[in-house]
Amino acid sequence: MPDQADARLIAYGKLIEALPGLLDAGGRAALCDWLSERQVMHDGQEDPGAVITEGLETELAIAQVFRELSERFECRQP
Repeated sequence: MPDQADARLIAYGKLIEALPGLLDAGGRAALCDWLSERQVMHDGQEDPGAVITEGLETELAIAQVFRELSERFECRQP
């Protein structure tokens, strides 16, 4: 039997899978905008060599997941 944390992750995954079909055009656009704002860390990302990534692995991984979700929901890229 899954523990509470596993159950929560499974429920979140199912919700994410269902989102595109649950949102109208305005809601989908708002979601895409929200994801777009979170796909890049905002600390000198204009020059990737200028940012020390040590200790930022989790934040970088989260930004990558937001990029993947944006692709999954077929959000337009700015």
